Order: sequence, then structure tokens, then C-alpha cells
Amino acid sequence: MSGKLWIGIDGGGTKTTAVIGDESGHLLAVAKGSSGNLTAISTEQLYTLINELIDQLLIKTGAALTDVEMVFAAMAGADRQAEQQKIYDAFKHSPVLEKLKIQSDIHAALAAGSWGREGTLLIAGTGAIIFGYEQQKTFRVGGWGYLLGDEGSGYHLGKLAIRSVLDAHDGKVPLKPFQENILTHFNVLSPDQLITVIYGSPNPVTAISSVSRIVLEAIEEDQLAKSIVDKVQAALMELIESAYSRIDRTKPVVLHGGLFSNDSFYEKFTVRFSSRFPDLVAMKPTISGTVGAYLLALHEKNIEVSDQDKQTIQQTWRLLEGEIT
Repeated sequence: MSGKLWIGIDGGGTKTTAVIGDESGHLLAVAKGSSGNLTAISTEQLYTLINELIDQLLIKTGAALTDVEMVFAAMAGADRQAEQQKIYDAFKHSPVLEKLKIQSDIHAALAAGSWGREGTLLIAGTGAIIFGYEQQKTFRVGGWGYLLGDEGSGYHLGKLAIRSVLDAHDGKVPLKPFQENILTHFNVLSPDQLITVIYGSPNPVTAISSVSRIVLEAIEEDQLAKSIVDKVQAALMELIESAYSRIDRTKPVVLHGGLFSNDSFYEKFTVRFSSRFPDLVAMKPTISGTVGAYLLALHEKNIEVSDQDKQTIQQTWRLLEGEIT
């Protein structure tokens, strides 16, 4: 194969995905693997995972590792230099090392919306955080985890919803349909049984966050569900307010995370956002964090992405993304 190739890898809590493309934005193949979160797997497991993904991409394209110019691996849990160095150390005897760049998956999510390194990212998923990257400097607001923060997150939304069920039980108030659906979701018959199920869960944060979908489905017809979502969105507004002075107003705020994938939540949020911050623009990426990692691989070698390249990336990504969803 003639010409250099570039690999982007996006490692998340449940799956890791990778894409390979050329310098002009033609994405050629995708691959999928297991969790790439450093807090959940060992460095040795991550080493194996990255190698397997690279091998899959090379087999699909008929390319060799010598054809690859850069591998940008954006992995959950690889925020600090110490964690990144552990990964580099694992590859010290591998030819991949000289091509490898390790960074947090947050950078890939931002790049997917900004088409480059710089800008501001608002995540409202299981957790909630604002991340900014400007002139080689980063800033973070929020993201303190479920014990000390994460207001505005899916966990926050789920917790408020479950509390509403328990409050109804305490006050002997009949449950609303969405609250009944929460009991069904956890396969229990009464609110007091939620305690045993949730506290006994191997991952209570994930269990609580899973309820957010039920609430979002009810917000058009149920006032209590709507008020719960309003509280979560108000918390996101306060998060933005805390970061406001550091946000570059010349670039859009990139929205990322499961809550924004819900159309009703997104529409209500953008109306509220525009009203409170009229000088800011919010947008959702049209490409995934995996492609964001590919873009960062290009930027690592100072390759500029033209408007034509962007169109090519979007077109070829639409043809491939179904293979990993």
C-alpha cells in the first residue's frame, strides 16, 4: 500500500474502537475491542488490546505496520503522565512505541467536535465535567466523582429519580408511571427493595445512572420527571458558569455524553444554554471520539485538515461506523 496511514484509538469503559485512514481523510477500516479504561484493566491487558486492534486494522487494509505513521491512543484513565508512562513502558520492546502517542479519551471527544486540539468540552454522561484545551494548557471544572460531585450527570439524574420513588414511599403517595418503571427496571415490587438491589450492586454508580433513560422518556408527559431533568440541567448551567471566564468564546462548546444523545434533553438544554450564555455556541459532534483520535494523530504530525478532508472523513465514517455500533 502506498502512502502513510494514521490510526486513532478511543478506549472507553465498555469498549475500545479504532479507525485507520490516510492523510486526506479517507477512513479505510474500523476495529472493536473490550474495555480500554486503565482503572478497570491492567497495563498488560491494555498492551494486548492495542496490539490486537492494530492487527485487525492492518489485516483489513492489507497494510503493514511500516505504513503507519502515527497511532494516537486516547484511553480512559490515562489522564496523568504517570499512567501514560506505564503504557509507554509496556511497549518499550515493540516497534509500535516510536509511532505511539497516549492521551486521555477526553482529548479525542473534544477533537471530534472541534476538528482539532483546542476548545471546550462539556461531558454529561455517567459523570459531568468541563474540559478545556487552549495554547498547550488544559483546565477542568467539575468531575469530582459521585461521592463529591458529578452534579449534572446521568448519575445525578438517576439518583434524583430514585429518591423521588423513596420520597413517595415515605409519604405514602401513589407512584407515577415512570416511578413504577424504575421498580420494574430493578425487578422489585416495592420501593424499599431498591435499597438491597442498589447497595448490593457490583457497580452502584452504573446501576443508578441506568435509570436516567426512564426519566428522559417521561419528561414530555410527566411534570415530576421534567422537574428532575430541570434540576440536572440547572447543575450543568452552574458548571458552565464556573468555567465561563476560561472558555474561548470564538469556538463552540462541544457537548458529549449519553444525556445529550437524548433529543428532548438536548433540545431543552440548548434553549436554556443560549438564553443564559448568548455569547457561547453549543454543538454536538458529527463524528465519534474514535475519529477524534485519528484527527489527533494527524495533528501530532502537523497535518492540517481541510474542509474537503472534513467532508471525506464524514462520508467515509458513515460507511464504517455501523461495524462497531
